Amino acid sequence: MQLGRGALFNPSRRGFKLAVGLAATLALAMIVAARVVDLRSRRGQLLDLGERRAANLAVILAGYLRQTFAAVDASLRQLALHSRRIGGPGAPESDWAPALMSARTALTATGSITVVDSSGIIRHSTQPAILGQSRRDQYVFRRLASDNTDDLVADTPFRTVAGKLEYMIPLGRRLSSPEGAFRGIIVATFIPDELREVFRSADVGTRGMVTVFHRDGFIVFREPSGQNPIGQVATTQPLFEAARRVGGNGVFVGRADPSGPVFRTVFRALPDRDLIVAVSLAEDDLLGEWRRDRAISIGVGALIAAALATILFLIFREMDTRAAAQETLSRSQRLESIGRLTGGVAHDFNNLLTVILGNVMLIKDGLGRDSIEATEESVSQIERAAARGAALVRQLLAFARRQPLQPRTVDLEDMVRESKPMLDRVLGEDVTLDSTIVPGDRPFLATVDPVGAESALLNLCINARDAMPNGGAITIALMRVAFDEQDARTNAEVVPGSYVLMSVSDTGTGIPDEHLSHLFEPFFTTKDVGRGTGLGLSMVYGFVKQSGGLVRVESRVGRGTTIKLYFPEARDARPTSVEHEPAQLARGNGETILLVEDEPALLALAKRLLEELGYRVVSAENGPAALTIVSRGEPIDVLLTDIVMPDGMSGRQLAAEVRARRPGLPVVYMSGYSDDASDRARGSLDADLVAKPYERSQLASALHDALRPVAK
Repeated sequence: MQLGRGALFNPSRRGFKLAVGLAATLALAMIVAARVVDLRSRRGQLLDLGERRAANLAVILAGYLRQTFAAVDASLRQLALHSRRIGGPGAPESDWAPALMSARTALTATGSITVVDSSGIIRHSTQPAILGQSRRDQYVFRRLASDNTDDLVADTPFRTVAGKLEYMIPLGRRLSSPEGAFRGIIVATFIPDELREVFRSADVGTRGMVTVFHRDGFIVFREPSGQNPIGQVATTQPLFEAARRVGGNGVFVGRADPSGPVFRTVFRALPDRDLIVAVSLAEDDLLGEWRRDRAISIGVGALIAAALATILFLIFREMDTRAAAQETLSRSQRLESIGRLTGGVAHDFNNLLTVILGNVMLIKDGLGRDSIEATEESVSQIERAAARGAALVRQLLAFARRQPLQPRTVDLEDMVRESKPMLDRVLGEDVTLDSTIVPGDRPFLATVDPVGAESALLNLCINARDAMPNGGAITIALMRVAFDEQDARTNAEVVPGSYVLMSVSDTGTGIPDEHLSHLFEPFFTTKDVGRGTGLGLSMVYGFVKQSGGLVRVESRVGRGTTIKLYFPEARDARPTSVEHEPAQLARGNGETILLVEDEPALLALAKRLLEELGYRVVSAENGPAALTIVSRGEPIDVLLTDIVMPDGMSGRQLAAEVRARRPGLPVVYMSGYSDDASDRARGSLDADLVAKPYERSQLASALHDALRPVAK
C-alpha cells in the first residue's frame, strides 16, 4: 500500500512516534539499570573476595609464625629441662656452654641464647660480651617472673650493634626448680628478617602489606619494609588501634595513615606469643579492574544514549519522505557498527535493543511499500521485546536481592520455537541455529519461570556465538530424562524424579579444564574487556538451581561445548497460558479518577489509557496539586497515584491526606521501584500496587478491583 505525503502527519502517526520514543527510552533505561545493578553488586563482591583473601593470608602467615616459634620453643624447652638437671642458672659454665652452643647451631634464625638468673642477671650466653648485664626491667623477664606460665613469651624488638645492625625479637621461657620455684629465664633472640622471604611470597598487591605487632605496641616486622619500621612504637597508629579494639582478631577498613590508601585489614593473633599478624590489602588494588569497567560503562552508556537519540531523531525527521527514509537507513547502519563495538556491556539487554531497533528499521524502510499487517507485526515485535526487557530488569533485581521467581508450567519446545526469530537476528548470518527434538518425547513441560528460561537460553546462545569467532553451528536439543535413587546417591545435587533436558551445543573453541571450575562464578570471564560482564552464566546457574534443576557442562578444547540444563518436569498436563492483553478488558463506567504522576510523559499516557477505558480523569503532577483538586470538592471515585514523587510528598503521604478528607476513598498505587513490590509482599502497603512498566490490562484490573465495592 502506497502512502501519500499527508498521511505522515495524521494523529495515528504521531502516536506511533510516541510509541517508538517510549520503547527506545525503555531500552536505554533497562541498559542503565542493569549496568548499575551489575557494578554495585560486583564492587561488593570484589571487596568481599579481597577480605576473604586477606583472611586466608593472615591465617597462613600466623600459622607459619607459630611453627617458626614452635621450633625455637622446642629448643628452649630442652634447655629448661637441662637447667633442672644441672641445678639452674647457677650451674658452672662447663655444664651450660655445650648445651647452649648446640641449640644455637640448630636454630639458624637465632642470634643468641642467654640464661638469666632469678635476680635478672645474665649468667650464661652464646654472646659472652653481655655476661653480667641486667635484664630485670625487660618485659619478658617481668612477665615470666610474675606469671607461672608454661608458654613462650615474645618481647619487643631491639636493635643490636654487634656485627651488622639488625633487629631481634627476644623469645623467653621460664626456668623452674623441680618444685616449681622461679629460678630465672632462658631467652633466644629471633631474627625477624628470616621471615622476609616467606612473607614476601604473600600476594598483597602493589600497595598492600603484612605487619606483625607486639601487644605492647611495637612493630615486630613489616613487608614490604619501606623505611624499616621494625621496633617503632605503633600505639598511635590506626592499624594498631584497630587491632587493640578487636582484641587481635577481626577486620578493619580504613587508612593506615591520613594520606595513605584505604585498606581492608584482617588481624590474627598468636594467643601464646603476644604477637598479632595484620594483612592489609588496598581497596585501590582490589577495585582497579572494577574502576576500569565503570569508566568503560560510562563511556558505553554515553555512546548508547547518543546512538538512541540520533536514531530517534533520524526516524522522526525522515518519516516525511521515502528518500529521507533511505538516508536514515544508511545512517542507522553506521550507528549499528558503533553498537557492535559496545555490545559486550549488558549484552542481554543489547540483544533486546537489537530486536527493537531492527523492527523500527523495517518499519522505516517499508514506509509506503509494506502492508499495514507487516507494520503491525513489527510493532508487535517491538512490544514483545520491550516487555521481555522489562521482565529481565526485574529478573536482574531478583537475582541480586535473592527474590523468588514466578514458576509456571511451560512448554520448552514452544519457547524455543518462539525465540528462534530473535535468536537468528542476534546470532548473525555466520552462525546456523538448529533444534533437535527426541522423537516421542513431546510435550516438554517444565515448571520454570518463563522469563528466566528464555533469558537462560539467550545467554547460552550468546556465549556459544562468542566462542565461534569465525562462525559455526549452534544446536538446541530437548529430551526427557529421569534420575533414580542410585543417581542421587552418587551425586548429592540430584533429586530423584523426571526432568526436561534443554542443551545448547556449539562447534567453537571449547573451554580449557582450568576454567571449567570457575565457569559459573559471578564476574568470571575469559573475554576481552568490553566483550562481556561475566554475569550471564552465573545468572543461568542461579536460575536453574532456584528452579530445582541441575547444570552440567561438557567441553573439549577445539571441539566445542555443550551446556545442559535439567528442569523439573511439570505435573500439569498443559502449559500455563499467559496473555499480555486479555480479550475482554475491565472497563469503567464514567467514574472519576484523580491521577497523580510527576513524569509528564507518563501522566499523558496514563490519562489517555484511562479515558479509553471509560473513565473520567482529573490529573495532577504532584501531591500538593492533587490536594488542591480535592479541596475544591470535585467528585472523585478513586485515587491513582505514583508512590515516589518530588515536592516533599510521597504517594503514601498523599493517600493519607486525601483519606483524612474523604474517608473510605479507594486508592491504587503505581511504582517503578522494586522495594515497593517488596513492601506489598510484606503487607506494609495500604492499597493495591501496579508495578511499572504496566500493561493496560493490569491497570484496568486494579481499578476495577478498587471500585468493585462502589459498583455494588
